[in-house]
Amino acid sequence: MRLPLSARQRTPFRFNITPMIDVVFLLIIFFLVASYFIRSEQSRTVNLPTADGGQRDTEETVPHLTITLESDGQYSVAGQALSEAAILRRIQQLNQRNAGTTAGAQVRIRADRAARFSEIRRLIELCAEQKISSIRFAVMERGG
Repeated sequence: MRLPLSARQRTPFRFNITPMIDVVFLLIIFFLVASYFIRSEQSRTVNLPTADGGQRDTEETVPHLTITLESDGQYSVAGQALSEAAILRRIQQLNQRNAGTTAGAQVRIRADRAARFSEIRRLIELCAEQKISSIRFAVMERGG
């Protein structure tokens, strides 16, 4: 007896895992890129001041712009040295991006403990000119 053609061509049911592998690779790439940007944000080494009453960042307090001020007065954002005019442009861009949002723009200042206060004050003034009132300072917890 001859079997029908459709019975001989039937194959067992198999899962196609190719799309799942694609998604896993995309997730790996996403996390690699995200970790690079997190590390580059703080790639300039500074000696942060210590404080007793500091607060840890939470989801709501993650700053939108981190400006690093080194002891020699050099400004940088994401590890890239910038002039004061370029810092002002970045603050203006931040303010424009957050216009109309309820959260508002936030700036974190990572100033070296040996930096002059006049330079820190200038950053605060630049933020105030753009109506940014949420300014945070990065500090180290006092050990003890």
